[in-house]
Amino acid sequence: MSQEHQFAFSLSEIETKLKSRPFYALFFNIVLLSIFFIQALRVYLPGVYVAMFHVVFGYNIVENLLILLTLIFFVIPAFTNTICKIVGIRRLMISSIYIIAIARLLIAFHLPNLWQTILSGIIVTTYGMFISTFLTLWIKDESTDIKRYNKITMVIFSFLCAFVLDYLIRTIGFSQDISLLPPGFDANIWYITQYLWLILQIPLTILCIYFTILYFPRFTTASDLNIKEESKTKRKRTVYSLVFMGIGMFWFLLFNIFLYPNMIAHYTATSYYISNILSISALIATIMILLYVNRRFTFSIKTLVILNGFMIVSVCLFLFLGTTLAYVAVILISISLIIMYLNFFILLSYMSTVVYKWEKVKTISNIFAIGLVFYVLFTVFHIFTTDWAYVISAFKGYGPVIILIAVIIFSISSVLSIQLNQTGRE
Repeated sequence: MSQEHQFAFSLSEIETKLKSRPFYALFFNIVLLSIFFIQALRVYLPGVYVAMFHVVFGYNIVENLLILLTLIFFVIPAFTNTICKIVGIRRLMISSIYIIAIARLLIAFHLPNLWQTILSGIIVTTYGMFISTFLTLWIKDESTDIKRYNKITMVIFSFLCAFVLDYLIRTIGFSQDISLLPPGFDANIWYITQYLWLILQIPLTILCIYFTILYFPRFTTASDLNIKEESKTKRKRTVYSLVFMGIGMFWFLLFNIFLYPNMIAHYTATSYYISNILSISALIATIMILLYVNRRFTFSIKTLVILNGFMIVSVCLFLFLGTTLAYVAVILISISLIIMYLNFFILLSYMSTVVYKWEKVKTISNIFAIGLVFYVLFTVFHIFTTDWAYVISAFKGYGPVIILIAVIIFSISSVLSIQLNQTGRE
């Protein structure tokens, strides 16, 4: 592994070299935009699913076809590089922040479901363009001497903080989907919390735009961002493929089951509150590992093989013996969540180093876009084994198998991507 990856993550180094105001503006905006992305991705695909159901049964066909057409949004991040050449990479990054913040504010006004779904799709695709342009600019930034590894870890640290906040937000009742809230949550109180969130959303949007205008870092690069950096070797193509498949499986596993204590409690017939506490604890534990545990041990091939083997076995027990094992299964899944987040960290870390045959901005945007395509594909497979099992009866009851296949692909992509990268550096 390169020497850069052996250094411990240091928030203080980033704060010192960026200066306090740009540092906190960057951290605040990444966390906030990531929360908006998480909320939008959670809302968007169920909206598309409902639209599919209505189209099949001939209800309000035109409106629901418009929702289905928004699936085209997921392709747009793949054209980020082309858009950058037209409007400029920095302008696209800043514009993406404004679009995400304003779109989320509009959703908070409780627009009709059609517009909520469309705006959620806009947030998801714009976040892909933001993260692609932001990572490209920051990685190549030459105004500070911050290590690449610290930059990537900072972004993932912020993203994990967004997940923690999302859990807390849902725990206290701020969620558009009442089914994701604690059992027994009063529907009247939930209705009130929707308007309380609007009151909170307005200053959040204003702060996001304010920090972007005044303090968000303006990155500088001495070299042309369009230069191809590395050769198109078979190893690079393989790592590229593994990364976008792995990220797609991560979205699928989290946003279909493991991000929701309600689903974990359903599979194990246990308490929502215990699952919720353990899920939040898993995220906090992951953050602590990123901050304090030696990287050479955590991300060695041997350690990763053991951890991912444990995760696959735990998911098998959870899916097929969940109600029998009950809280044992919940604990095993909570530990597996830590491994999932670490795998996600590995994939995103190497996403910043892989340059296939295009410029880095296009590499990152393609990985994001194609990862979302895999997420949608596996979600559709999963729907046909559960809610839509009557369409193709042969698929009925194979939901756990789809989930298990996704876990195996996720594990293989994480282990092999780091192995191939290490081999390439020797």
